Amino acid sequence: MTVTQPNPTEAGLSTRGGPRWLEPARRAVESGREGRIVAAVLAAFVIVWLAFHTVSLWPVDLRNDAAEAALWAQHFAFGYKHPPMTAWLFMAWFAVFPRADWAMHLNAVLLSAITLLLAWRTARDQFDKNKALLGLAALILIPLYTFKTAELNASTAMLPFWAAALLFYLRARRGHGTVDSLLAGACASASMLGKYWTVYLLAGMAVAAFAGPGTRRFWGSRAPYLMAAAAIVVIAPHLYWYATHAGGADYAFLRQSVMTTDSFGTALERSIRYLLGTIAYAAGPLVLLALLRPSKAALADTLWPAEEERRQALILFAVPLVLPALVNLVSPYRLTADWSLPNWTLLPIVLYGSRKLAVDAYAAAVAGLLALAVSLGFLAASPIIAAAHLRAGLDSNRPTSQELARAARTLTGKPVALYWGSPDVTGNLPFYVPGADPLMGDPISARNRADVIRRGLLIACLDADAACRKTQSAVAAQPGVKAAGLTVTRTFLGLSGPPVAMHITALPGR
Repeated sequence: MTVTQPNPTEAGLSTRGGPRWLEPARRAVESGREGRIVAAVLAAFVIVWLAFHTVSLWPVDLRNDAAEAALWAQHFAFGYKHPPMTAWLFMAWFAVFPRADWAMHLNAVLLSAITLLLAWRTARDQFDKNKALLGLAALILIPLYTFKTAELNASTAMLPFWAAALLFYLRARRGHGTVDSLLAGACASASMLGKYWTVYLLAGMAVAAFAGPGTRRFWGSRAPYLMAAAAIVVIAPHLYWYATHAGGADYAFLRQSVMTTDSFGTALERSIRYLLGTIAYAAGPLVLLALLRPSKAALADTLWPAEEERRQALILFAVPLVLPALVNLVSPYRLTADWSLPNWTLLPIVLYGSRKLAVDAYAAAVAGLLALAVSLGFLAASPIIAAAHLRAGLDSNRPTSQELARAARTLTGKPVALYWGSPDVTGNLPFYVPGADPLMGDPISARNRADVIRRGLLIACLDADAACRKTQSAVAAQPGVKAAGLTVTRTFLGLSGPPVAMHITALPGR
């Protein structure tokens, strides 16, 4: 393990001359109770950001990702439209917790907190506690771990596995341990089961495996072969599913919804926007680096580290971050900086790992308090964000389904089996009504008639959706149909949003 000893004379932030009110934080960092500090930081992280998401998203339902995960979780499989990890985590989580928005937010915040814990542990393997604590605070300043991580989806599902793969790869590279090697391969494949974006992590690991003076010793050990074996074992069931499902429904989704036909100029512009977006997301950690006032020698050592382990970390960080922009130039796709979500766990090692850059307890305390201040600032702003959501009304990414689910149960006296209608109000029913399935095609077609008679059908149409209302009227003419009007007006702290008027029609199943 490489440990960097702080030198206060080189640091931009120094214990000398610090404000008196910072003394308790500095003494806490110096106390030696590092585990308690990390536990307290992450506990506060979970509480503050769970409260933020709960309040700021109070007037709206969950994103469409919740409905997708709920549909997939109705049956266990090794693949869906996405790889299966999202559905597996959904199954496990909601076997314990109720189907409620706050539970979904808690799941996402915990996944982020676990990722931060793994990132801190990885940094702690490389240098002393002051730098590791500063690195933890720096990651909390990246919005992708906080503001952008509100719900379980394919991106958040891979977060802890990506971070764990990096932690165990670096340990296996250093010590060639059997357990570390097996865990590195297994976690990398588990991340792939979350989202295929993990292919960039695998590319980074491949480049790192052939770089540096320790390469011959690494390949002469059993570590890389154990990594590969563990990775194959974990990913094999999904590969079998993929091969036996006509190329995979997830690949069809990739072609139709992710790939584009952009010209080279448009793709180049998108890649540049992606890279600029990633730099913007790293603004907080870069500000902390500037406050440390690194010397030219420290900056040079940051750009190209002297130690092998730090070079490995730089490769593992840079390749997955930059390669997507290059791939986009050859095969254009909907590249966005938000997809860099799992890439940041090694940023503290890359930015603050140089031995020529000193970080003392005062600097770590300042970083921690800055992260806390930013988090509390977002929490204070959450009612304002909620009010903005309320005024905006219907959001196609967050269908208004909760009230519809309750009204449908009242109308039919039992849960909905099949549903159809305006996506802005039916899109999230599978989350709020476990077991609900969307009806594909025309509800009155001969192909769907038997299924509708057997399982029943709920149709919900916005009053403004003329095409939907026409089909609904045809169904309403059938015997045994129950119908009602429903107007949803959401409120928050005495404010009211625009009313959402709809008609619901229920045909009870046999």
